[in-house]
Amino acid sequence: MTRKRLYHVVLGLMLLLLPTATAAANSGPPAIHAQAAILMDAKTGEVLYGKNIHTHCAPASTTKIMTAILAIESGHLDDTVKISARAASTAGSSMHLYPGQEISLRELLTGLLLRSGNDAAVAIAEHLAGSVDAFIEIMNQKAQVLGAYNTHFVNPHGLSRAGHYSSAFDLAWIARYALRNPIFAQIVGTRETAIDWQDRSGREQGRQLRNTNKLLWMFDEADGVKTGTTNEAGPCLVSSATRGNQKLIAVVLHDHNRWDDSMRLLQYGLDHYDLYDYANEGEVLTSLPVENGLEDATDVVIAGSAAMVVKTEDYPHVNVEIDLPPTIKAPVYQGQKIGELIFYINDKAVKTVDLTSAKDVAERTPTLLFFQFLSKTFRLLSSWGLL
Repeated sequence: MTRKRLYHVVLGLMLLLLPTATAAANSGPPAIHAQAAILMDAKTGEVLYGKNIHTHCAPASTTKIMTAILAIESGHLDDTVKISARAASTAGSSMHLYPGQEISLRELLTGLLLRSGNDAAVAIAEHLAGSVDAFIEIMNQKAQVLGAYNTHFVNPHGLSRAGHYSSAFDLAWIARYALRNPIFAQIVGTRETAIDWQDRSGREQGRQLRNTNKLLWMFDEADGVKTGTTNEAGPCLVSSATRGNQKLIAVVLHDHNRWDDSMRLLQYGLDHYDLYDYANEGEVLTSLPVENGLEDATDVVIAGSAAMVVKTEDYPHVNVEIDLPPTIKAPVYQGQKIGELIFYINDKAVKTVDLTSAKDVAERTPTLLFFQFLSKTFRLLSSWGLL
């Protein structure tokens, strides 16, 4: 074989192998520039990608996710809020509120999430808790309740201060909780909207607010969540995207390439993983007969999330088996484990979810039957007016 012929053969082989090599290189998670980052499935909380996910970082205005959910859960969105001088003078990004202005809490919430108004954050805190310090206590209590243990707030807006920190995991976890609220989800997925606005002369007029989250325009499946930027935190973004029944949450912190990195993370997750969603936590699966019980049966409740994230190629090979006895003997107690859901991939068990009793079922004993008879007799006589 001549040298020229050998060159063409080698070149041909390289061209044939190039698509395979490229596909293999692209099958893994993307390289991310962020100081810390995470990709999380919103339904299950499973982490699909992580980089320094529990490291304490300045969260900037992603702090406002917590401020927003507390405002929504207060149940006072229709309140009228009078803006204080302190709120109006808050530094940084602003709705341009002014002292004495009257505006609804709902409009403040929209300005908080779309325009990232630090002034709105202070106004919300003062209105709901009486003071910013009291509101911060509520923020930190909520973080602990949610399990965001690497988070501590010292203000409601995210301007950098000593002791104000969170982590990529915690921010994704808080956003996961917040996105379950339809009011929150609707606002953070809005590109632009108008709010009622009272000018300094007291006239009511509409005011346009544009979302600071450019990803809503850049990525078709994006539907949230919140930007943040300070000198200490750098550019930050908590984002979300939905395809079919699957919603993913991406967080990038201190990332000067936050838009592209967030898109790459979300695209990677949507392209390579699917959500196998069998049933919801708390759903009644079936009924199980109870032997020798005062009641004949108890409902079988799914005690955890009967869903899991699987690689796209594994999805067709997922099976779920229900492991329950044909009957159960009384006494049975509410919350008692009585079986399991077992998830298999290619006949390998990969996840189990407990099945529990929905209620107590007492054992049918002579003593209980006697007292049950007395109780029924008493109610009957009472209904007849004899007691």
